[in-house]
Amino acid sequence: MITFVRRVRMRNGYYDEALRLLRERVQYLHDQHGLTLELKIRFGGPVGEVALISHHRDAAELEHLRQKLMFDAGSNQLLRDLAEVTLPGETQDEIWMD
Repeated sequence: MITFVRRVRMRNGYYDEALRLLRERVQYLHDQHGLTLELKIRFGGPVGEVALISHHRDAAELEHLRQKLMFDAGSNQLLRDLAEVTLPGETQDEIWMD
């Protein structure tokens, strides 16, 4: 089992808009690709940090999804919109293995 975690930090003053866009992306990925994402909001620590968490059978499944998303115009538009309300250089990806 592979757990993928993407952490992002929102720009000051854009918390509501960033959360709206993140929720929209979670729904889009579920509707278009069947991907179930958990959206977690940090309690304590860096202000405005959120995590998107997904679980995959193995690394090959995760890579296959990543390849599909690279060419998904709707997903890419949501990422561009999110870039306006999140801090550049603060996104971190983590891959955990059971």
